[in-house]
Amino acid sequence: MIKLEKFAGNPILRPDPSKRFMEFATFNSAALTLDGKVYTLFRAQTYDFESTIGLAISADGTSLEYVSEEPIYRPREIFEKRVAYGIGPVGCEDPRVTVLDSRMYMLYTAVSDAYDYVRVALTSIDIADFLEGRWDRWSRPILISPPGVWDKNAALLPRRVRGKYVVFHRFFPNIWVDFVDSLDFRGYWLRGFEFLRVRLNMWDSDKVGIAGVPVEVSEGWVAIYHARSAYDGAYRLGAVLLDREDPTSVISRLDQPILEPTEWYETEGISVVFSCGHVVLDGKLFVYYGASDKYLAVAYIDLDELVGELLKYSDP
Repeated sequence: MIKLEKFAGNPILRPDPSKRFMEFATFNSAALTLDGKVYTLFRAQTYDFESTIGLAISADGTSLEYVSEEPIYRPREIFEKRVAYGIGPVGCEDPRVTVLDSRMYMLYTAVSDAYDYVRVALTSIDIADFLEGRWDRWSRPILISPPGVWDKNAALLPRRVRGKYVVFHRFFPNIWVDFVDSLDFRGYWLRGFEFLRVRLNMWDSDKVGIAGVPVEVSEGWVAIYHARSAYDGAYRLGAVLLDREDPTSVISRLDQPILEPTEWYETEGISVVFSCGHVVLDGKLFVYYGASDKYLAVAYIDLDELVGELLKYSDP
C-alpha cells in the first residue's frame, strides 16, 4: 500500500516560548504557492489555548526561511473570542486557503467560550496585500455555517463547478459538500449533503474531515482527508479521487491510510497526524500536517503515483 514519505528533518516548525502567540503549539497549517515559494498559514496556540494564525515561508517546501513574529490573523469577532476570561480553546483554528480571481479566501473554525459549539468562518484578502504583509486588509470575517450546530474542517474548491462555488465541510461525523451561488452568504448557511462517510471496523470508523483544498488533475480531484479510528482514537490521513465535474461522486477511496502517527513528534501525548493544506512542487505533493496537536511536519509523494494508486481502486 502506498504511503507518504515523511521529511527526515521533521518537525519543520516547533513552539517558540519567545513568541507568546506560538508558545504552546504550532500545527495544522494551510498551504499555497505564490511567486515560487510555499506559504504556510499555521495555527499557533498560547498556553491558555487561544489560537491565531501565523505565517511561515519556504523556498523548497521543507526548510523555513521566515516565521512571523506576530500572528497575521487574530480573533476579531465575538464568535471567536474569549468571553468568560477562563482557560480553554478559543480563537481561529485550522485554516484552509483557496485562491480565486487574485484573492485568497480563508475558511477556518471559529471558537468562542460563549457557545457550546463551533462554526465555520470565512475571510479573504487580496493577494497583493497578502504578499506585502498588509494584515489589516483581511476582510471582516463572517460565519457561514448554521448556529447551534458543530461544523468545521471547511475547504473551498479553487474553481466553480457547473457555475457554483463548492465547499466541503464536516457535520459530525461525515464530510458534507455544498454548492453555493455566492461567497457573501447573505441569508444562507452551509448545508448541502453528506457524501463521504465513516467506514465501520476500519481505520476511518469514528469521524472524517477534509484536509487541504483538493488538487485538480486530469482524472479528477485528489482529496486528502483525516480520520479518527473508533478502535484506538488515532488520527490518520487517507485519499480519495472525486469526479472533476461532480465532486460528490467518489471515483475511488483507498482502503488503507497514506500517513499514520509513528514518530515521536506524532505520538507525544496524543497520536495525531492532521492536515489542512498541501502544495504541488515539481510533480510532488507536499502535505503539511499537525503532529500530536503540537508540531508542524511535512510528508510528500509523487502526485502521479498517488493518482495511479487511486485509479486501481476505481470501479471499471
